[in-house]
Amino acid sequence: MCIVGRVTACAIALITILLTVGLSVWQAGASSQALPVAAQAVAVAAFAFPVAWFLGLKYDRLLSSSTLDYLTGLCNRRYMEQIFPKIRKRAQRKRKKITVLMIDVNDFKEVNDKLGHIQGDRALKMISQLLGCGTKQVEIVGRWGGDEFIMICPYSDDRRIETLIRQLHEKLFKLSASTGLHLSISVGSAICPDQGSELNMLVQIADNRMYADKQLHKLRAADLAAMQA
Repeated sequence: MCIVGRVTACAIALITILLTVGLSVWQAGASSQALPVAAQAVAVAAFAFPVAWFLGLKYDRLLSSSTLDYLTGLCNRRYMEQIFPKIRKRAQRKRKKITVLMIDVNDFKEVNDKLGHIQGDRALKMISQLLGCGTKQVEIVGRWGGDEFIMICPYSDDRRIETLIRQLHEKLFKLSASTGLHLSISVGSAICPDQGSELNMLVQIADNRMYADKQLHKLRAADLAAMQA
C-alpha cells in the first residue's frame, strides 16, 4: 500500500505548525510569552500528527482499493485501462512501441474443482507474485479478471519478449515443482501501434493469440498422455 496520503498529510501538518509557531513567537518577541507559545506548539503537534497520519492512512487505503486487485495485490483492470493512454503517449513521444501480453492460467478450473477455491486463490496469489517479481520493473502487471492477467511492456523487441515469456514459464515450472500444483500459463501478445492503438483492440488480438497458445498446450498435453499410456 502506498504512503502518499500519510506523508502528505504529516507534511502539511508540520508546515502548518511551524508557520503558526513562527508567527506566534514573532508576535510574542522576547517577552515571557515565547515559552508558553512553544509549549502550546508541542501540544498541538502531539494532537495534529496522529490525526494527520490517520486521515492520510484513510486516503492511502482508498487509493489502493481503487487501483489494486484485492486478492493478488496487482494493479486492477480499471487502473490498467486508465494508465495505458499515459504509457502510449510517453511511447509516442519517445517513438517507441508497446507490447501488451495477455496471460491465462491453464486448466485453472481443475485446480478449483479438485483442491477448492481456497487453494485456487492461493495459486493465483503465487502466480501474481511470480509475474510481478519476474519482470524487470519496467513492465506493468495487472489482473484482468478471473485467472487472466495483463502485462504492458514499454518495448516490442521480439527477442526481449521471447526471453521474458520463457523466464515466466521456467519460474512457473519451478513453482509447480516446489508446491505440487501443476501450474502453467498461455501467453498472447499484441503490439501498439502496429496492431492497434486502443487497449481493448490490443487485448482482443492478444487474447486470440493466447487462446491459440492454449490449444497448443492442450495438444502437447494430450500427446504426452498418449505416449505415457
